[in-house]
This record gives sequence, C-alpha cells and structure tokens, in this order.
Amino acid sequence: MTAGAVTAVAGARIEAVGIGRTFGPVHALAGVDLTIAAGEIVALLGPSGSGKSTLLRIIAGLDQPTAGDLRFDDRSQVGVPPHQRDVSMVFQHFALYPHLSATDNLVLALRYGRGMSRADARDRAAETLRMLGIADLARRRPAQMSGGQRQRVAIGRAIATRARVVLLDEPMSGLDAKLRVELRVEIVDLLRRLGTTAVFVTHDQAEAMAVGDRVAVMNHGAIEQIGTPDAIYDLPATRFVATFVGSPPMNVFEGTWSDGQLRGPGSGFVVPAPAAATAVGVRPEHLRLVRGASGPSAGGEFSVQGHVVVAERLGAERTMYVRTATGMVGVRVDAAVPVVPDEPVTVTAPATALLCFGPDGRALTVPQARQPS
Repeated sequence: MTAGAVTAVAGARIEAVGIGRTFGPVHALAGVDLTIAAGEIVALLGPSGSGKSTLLRIIAGLDQPTAGDLRFDDRSQVGVPPHQRDVSMVFQHFALYPHLSATDNLVLALRYGRGMSRADARDRAAETLRMLGIADLARRRPAQMSGGQRQRVAIGRAIATRARVVLLDEPMSGLDAKLRVELRVEIVDLLRRLGTTAVFVTHDQAEAMAVGDRVAVMNHGAIEQIGTPDAIYDLPATRFVATFVGSPPMNVFEGTWSDGQLRGPGSGFVVPAPAAATAVGVRPEHLRLVRGASGPSAGGEFSVQGHVVVAERLGAERTMYVRTATGMVGVRVDAAVPVVPDEPVTVTAPATALLCFGPDGRALTVPQARQPS
C-alpha cells in the first residue's frame, strides 16, 4: 500500500443493547450487548451460524432486531434505513459492477451515496486508488482483475465515501492464504489511518487476532467473550473460546473432582483444581515432552504418558501429537526435535499453566500448586 496523508474521519461510537433476532423458532441473536468505541476496529469471530453476520447486517440496517436497541453516538438506529446511517460495507463477493472500470465503480458510490459532483468524485476515486496502491487499475473492469485486485477496489469503494462506520463481511474468504495475510495488513493500516469505526466479520481466528483491536467471540447467537487478542488467547473465559482460538487449539481433558484435585481416567493426570471442576486445559506451547515413561509428577504438575502418533511442521516449530489414556495431546516443540512414531513419551506442564472449566463451560480460577515440603 502506498503511504500518504489521509483526511481522518470521526468514527461513530456503536452500542448494541440486548439485541435479539429471531427467525421463527430460531434465535439467531440472543440479547447481544456490545460497545465499540469511536475509531475502534472490532473483529466478530465465530463459526458458521454463530450470529456474527446477522449482527453485522443489523448494524448496517439491512436487517432489523426483534429485541433491543442499536445506537450510533447515543442515537437509536432502529428503523433508520441503511443510506441514512453513514455506513459503508465490504462484501465477501466484491459486488462490483462488471461493466464499469475501477474508477467508475468508486465514482458511482460517491455520486449517489455522497452527492458529490462528477469532478470531485473522480478526484476522490483517484486518491483512493492511489492510497491502495492500485492506481494502475483505474481503467480496468473487474473481469480484467485478479481476485485480490477486485477486493482492493471493493475496499476502496467502501472507504472512498469516508463513512463513519465501515463493515466488512468476510472480505477475504475467497482469496488464497498469502494474499489474505497481505491484504489484512493493508486493511488494518488503512482503517487506522482513516480513524473510522470498523466491524470485521470472520470465521478465521488468525485473521480476527491480526485485525481487531478487540475480538468478540460469538457462539449460538451470543458473545462468549470480548477482549484484546492477547486476553482472548491467554485468558479464555469459556471452554468454547479456549478450543476455538489457537492453532493448534488448547488441549482440554475431562476429569473427576475430589478433595481439591481433578483426576483423569485410569492412570491419567492428577492436578489441583477448584471445586466443581470437570475439565482441565493447557496450551500446546506450555507442555513439555520428555522421552520415555516417567514416574508420578510432584507439586501438582500435569503429567500423562503416551506414544507419539504424528507431527506437523510449522516453520521453526512443530506440533507433536501424542496418544494418551486421556485423549490426543498436541505439544508444540522445536522443529529440531526428531519425530519417532510410536515412541513412548511423557507430557508435562506446570500447575500454573493450567486452566480449569466447570460443568457450564466457564473458566474457573486455578489454585497455585502446593510446594513439596
């Protein structure tokens, strides 16, 4: 992207208060509360059917809530049509006019969306294409562009209007992995330079963690957790968040609680745990792989024995998958660690790296392991 001076926009503050949306017996959204600060980028992350696109459509005015209120700068938007909300949108499938050039696609949005004169609209379109580093595409039609170029034009059309709110609905889902990484960096840089408020919908957790100032993880029409990418990853509030965010995801193991300890099945782990704990989780990078079988752990350390199944190379690291009595365990190790299929190993983690979950899936406070006397 070509750097340059950009006229900043005063982004709108967005508040969703108890937003609900039903489609007959289906509850697409169930009492969603969400506040987005002016100029903030929030990523809505979740699997298909979690409600993220429905929430985005309600913010855009393309759909109306069946309960609750939506406010921009303390003004209710319920019943306000899309063209009166000062919102622009980037769609998954570009939605460019195939018979128009890149410039004319932007000019059309500016003339009819902003009421600009033809001359001013063409100047703004040229400025926006330069900002996106695609000025050389000005005269090309969509059929003469690659997928990445078409999406840049679609993004340009959205930002050219200088709307106070920009909504992006899985804008890169049809692009290859390399281009997705490149384009999401450009989008974040551009949105921050503009100062607009942005809501970015995606099912790709790496994308959400890269784009969002905060990430709202959605599931079954509700927000399970909202926080910075670091907070979402390091301190997941629920078992769903813990296993949905992270690649590979957090290892979670069922256990039985008794006398302050959670015990795995058979000869599995024994770790300190708060009352009512039903499962324990640990990130792959917090585990240590020891070759061979070892004796019982001390000081409340998580420890299970198993056999190496397979490994996945990830740059300078690899994830080793180990079959144990408590289930398959993913362990992140240095790429230099050799892979020996069916080799007996012991997988361990300190008690301070563990996170326990209750029967409702909520995270519980983990007690510090007692030091051996």
